[in-house]
Amino acid sequence: MKILMKILLVSIGVVVLLIVATLLKNQARLLDPPGLKKRLTVYLTTNIAKTADDHDFPELRTPVFSAEPDELYIAVKDAAIDLGWAISDSNDVEWRLHLVAKTHFLLFMDDVQVEIQPLGCREGITSTALQVKSRSRVGKSDFAANAGHIQRLVKAVDNRLKLGFNH
Repeated sequence: MKILMKILLVSIGVVVLLIVATLLKNQARLLDPPGLKKRLTVYLTTNIAKTADDHDFPELRTPVFSAEPDELYIAVKDAAIDLGWAISDSNDVEWRLHLVAKTHFLLFMDDVQVEIQPLGCREGITSTALQVKSRSRVGKSDFAANAGHIQRLVKAVDNRLKLGFNH
């Protein structure tokens, strides 16, 4: 009986360790607003993340760039390639992309949909929004993988635009 209890405890410990390691690898901001409980609930019960203007998670609020739509579209395509993602489909007229990203540990494929939305020009500066939706193909929870995909893409796009790396 003691051996079975030890095996059970070790198994539970390994599972918890794998979950924590996966959350950390996916850049889960567990202690950021709206708090640990809300974030764990989302990360452990959903397999989708998307940007929104009023998202509860600050890192998933719709990013807006000071860039022309074509410039942002090219930056997104190049950033996806830099991240090692595949471009499954693209629409250069409507500024839409379907990207495929792999998860870190089990190499699952996740679908990342991107839409570029021009917001207008004010005082000679064009603003363009980047709408992103990432969904796991497998499983009911993603352990923050999809939020991580969005964060990595936004960071890579921002770096490209700041440094002028378009083609």
